[in-house]
Amino acid sequence: MPFNIRKRYVHFINSIILMLCMNVIGTIGFMYFEQLSFFDALWLTVITVLTVGYGDTIPVTDAGKWFALIIIPVSVGVVSYSIGSIASLIVEGELSTSVRVRKMKKKIDRLENHVIVCGLGRVGEQVLEHTRERKDMQAVFIDRDEEALDKFLNNEELYIVGDATEDSVLKEAGIDRASALVATLPSDSDNVFITLTAKGLNPDIQIIARTEREATVAKLKTAGASRVINPSLIGGKQMVMSILKPLSVQYIDMVLSAGHHEYGIEEILVKDGSLLAGRSLKELDIRNTYNVTVVALLREDNMMGTPKADDRFLVNDKIIVFGSDDDLLQFEKEITR
Repeated sequence: MPFNIRKRYVHFINSIILMLCMNVIGTIGFMYFEQLSFFDALWLTVITVLTVGYGDTIPVTDAGKWFALIIIPVSVGVVSYSIGSIASLIVEGELSTSVRVRKMKKKIDRLENHVIVCGLGRVGEQVLEHTRERKDMQAVFIDRDEEALDKFLNNEELYIVGDATEDSVLKEAGIDRASALVATLPSDSDNVFITLTAKGLNPDIQIIARTEREATVAKLKTAGASRVINPSLIGGKQMVMSILKPLSVQYIDMVLSAGHHEYGIEEILVKDGSLLAGRSLKELDIRNTYNVTVVALLREDNMMGTPKADDRFLVNDKIIVFGSDDDLLQFEKEITR
């Protein structure tokens, strides 16, 4: 149990222990002083500790009465402490939850160009791991299961408990200001509905949707998904490729795996005034100068393979670059300054 949670429950646990101790001591004492059976002694102890006093069973010996005089004030204190700890636990829990929700809402309301992740199941958890690797990516997670959100997310990560298929929930997540949405729910129909809803609220948003059936791919794209991912299909293909080309698969896993900080892939837009604009790979000598490799080029929605040495980069081209994280960061700084 985390320290902050354990600290919240310490008084409640102490009150339970004290109540049990009082009942054990009282039962043994009344059995000894009043010569009562176990049940009668327990009954007398409970009504004494709780200050009920039905009057059906009372101490009759002087020793029993003195014993009762001792445990009654102690019991009153223990009961008061127990009631206070329970009330405090309820109030603190509600207040802390309420304060956290308000803080998150304020942070979400200030977000711009963030990512909304719908669903925190098996696939959503993997998305979470990769978003944590990107310090420049802000994300809001939506799920119906509050326990799952508490389990996987830390105190700094933002979430909303709700149904991502509802307009109000997406609006609360800042759908109008978001740059992308990832629909990872296990139900294809839910992902189609989320895609339709999100596109209706923000026509410019980029949507990455999960599907379990190949037949749903066309429906998701028609609904407005920019890209559709089938985890089962990818997993099966990777298994076969691991047999046929194990080194290639190992290399790709190294690049894409969360938590790997040595190598990565970056997508860079060629802007007007950029060092790349109007120049070729041969002129720039990117590989030797920056120690990164241009592996692909996207121009007007047409994906080109590795550009030739004489191909010139144009404004609004997107290039895909491979290299170490440090080299990629330095390269991006150099070409955008």
